[in-house]
Amino acid sequence: MSSTYILSGSYAAADQAGITLWALDLATGKLAKQAEVSGVERPSFLAVHPNGTSFVAVSETGDGEVAAYWLNPQKGLIQELNRQKTGGGHPAHITIDEDGQWAISVTYSGAHVTVHPLSADGSIGEMADSKRHKGSGADPERQDAAHPHSAFQLPGTNRFFVSDLGMDALVRYRLDLHAGTLEQEAVTKTAPGAGPRHLAFHPSEAFAYGVNELDSTVSVYAIHDKGLKEVQKVSTLPEHFTGTNTPAEIAVSRDGRFVYASNRGHDSIAVFRVKKGLLEPVGHADAGGAGPRHFTLVPGSPWIVIAHEESGTIAVKRIGGDGMPGETADVAETVAPVCVRLLK
Repeated sequence: MSSTYILSGSYAAADQAGITLWALDLATGKLAKQAEVSGVERPSFLAVHPNGTSFVAVSETGDGEVAAYWLNPQKGLIQELNRQKTGGGHPAHITIDEDGQWAISVTYSGAHVTVHPLSADGSIGEMADSKRHKGSGADPERQDAAHPHSAFQLPGTNRFFVSDLGMDALVRYRLDLHAGTLEQEAVTKTAPGAGPRHLAFHPSEAFAYGVNELDSTVSVYAIHDKGLKEVQKVSTLPEHFTGTNTPAEIAVSRDGRFVYASNRGHDSIAVFRVKKGLLEPVGHADAGGAGPRHFTLVPGSPWIVIAHEESGTIAVKRIGGDGMPGETADVAETVAPVCVRLLK
């Protein structure tokens, strides 16, 4: 049986199993729980180390922390290594640089972008740098202040783009790979009230795709000299949908042919075909649960794994040749899942 492994993070309480390791059967799409760990409140977003034997998680609380873990997926073992403060409230996202030296997290309430070093054993060191965003946007409720929501590395470089939902901006930083310090280089503004949330890069073309939470759109960016320029904007919703909706995650297929975005409210996965970097709408697939906050595409397979915060489920759906998720192969119940990450 050929399997791969998935980690899920959640909005569980500290006394609940907030992080779970799953085995995904690549032939059938079935999920089997391998291990789980408690002890961290709201371990929402996860980042897997390139070594595949450790990972980090944010504790999305008012007194935010990042926690580091060692794991052995074959033996179903997860062990916490240590924790560090994020320097701000409600860390919502974390990423590890391509070389596995640094963890970059963002605090939604604290408006900080923070860097921590990673040791060879996977443990996380004391804060190396922190930068604070200041600003606001057009929406008085959601954009009253800066709210950095994610940090993504431009592949093959030491540049990171931070999507700031509150400022309607993508802020580009240069990371000093020796010192772990950040230098702000540029700011790309979105349309007022867009609310940029997450970003994904095309695997072979110089384009990036940003999902905007507040106006339910995807912005297409041309990448030039490590900078971003918006060249297209498309809706994530069907034409006549009038309900409340907040998109959450965006991803590009490994072959670069399709872009996917999750809709919370419409509870769908929006599918776009990529043509010379730009997007053509294909359609909307049922997400298989309520509140699809995050998902991951499993390379070399037809599977998309979707975490539904509101229904407390993780669904595995088969993607067809037309790029559309269709048949649901499995649904697993767990506490308020908000992140699913493939072990590398």
